[in-house]
Amino acid sequence: MTSGAGAVLVTGLSGLIGGAVARRLVAAGRTVVGMDREAPADANYPVLLQDLPDPQRWHEAIVRYNVRKVVHAGGISGPMLLRDAPARICDINLGGLIGLLEAARIHNVERIVWFSSIMAYGERSDLSPVTEDTPLRPTTVYGATKAAGEALIEAFHAEHGVDAVSLRVASCYGPGRTTSCLIRTMVEDGLAGKVTLVRDAPQRTRQHIFVDDVVDAVCAALDAENLTQRAYNIGPGVAQTLDEIAEGVRAALPKTSIRLDADGLAWNTFGLGPLTIDAARRDLAFVPRVSLAEGAKRTRTWVEKRRMT
Repeated sequence: MTSGAGAVLVTGLSGLIGGAVARRLVAAGRTVVGMDREAPADANYPVLLQDLPDPQRWHEAIVRYNVRKVVHAGGISGPMLLRDAPARICDINLGGLIGLLEAARIHNVERIVWFSSIMAYGERSDLSPVTEDTPLRPTTVYGATKAAGEALIEAFHAEHGVDAVSLRVASCYGPGRTTSCLIRTMVEDGLAGKVTLVRDAPQRTRQHIFVDDVVDAVCAALDAENLTQRAYNIGPGVAQTLDEIAEGVRAALPKTSIRLDADGLAWNTFGLGPLTIDAARRDLAFVPRVSLAEGAKRTRTWVEKRRMT
């Protein structure tokens, strides 16, 4: 499936992945339409305001701009958000997806790329590698919305031919991430001359993937001629130790310092083995290219620019 006439609709422009995808597509000469609760100040393409679920807005965007493909990055982006409003998480993540799938069915949209999460797998008793065939047993409401969303995508494809695919993304970081992020926090603390306190995480893994690598997978999934499955793991393909992460950040900021502390940060860890990326490598030519050191360097540049504005 190659890029043809019509626009690509990208949601979640203010988020880490949605904004990066929109910028990449615009740079590639694609016709982009955006949707979010607010329009980014630097958007050089049309932006429709949408507060999910708002099902009618999908129809308006698709018809008005001749949308043929959709990257749906909007919604609640992690289990750290709206923890006291679980029903609202379901309303936004699942209600928004249902409205999109129904609009895609009616208007024959060519391809939808939707974001699932490593959290759809839930917590496991061992840390063996995790393939896409591993049963989804989420242990958070956020993760449950991702597992349920994947089931809806499978069903809309099987019963109605809607061409949609889920990307199960690990811990994505980089310029633009404002929610809880270990690597960004280490950079911020290093610039401030502070020690980052981190909680030890036995029987848990860290799996950080830079945003540009995720965008590579998104663009490949958007245009792939044939997808052999409806969900793909997207991550580094390995479990990263805290020492490896610290070494990468120190390459970008030598004065970075961490110390283990029982009350320290426990962000971005999973009771789950490393996501295998063999299927994404086969079908999407996905290979993580940005090292922890390079990712930390780009994150540092972004943090410093933010402080100057």
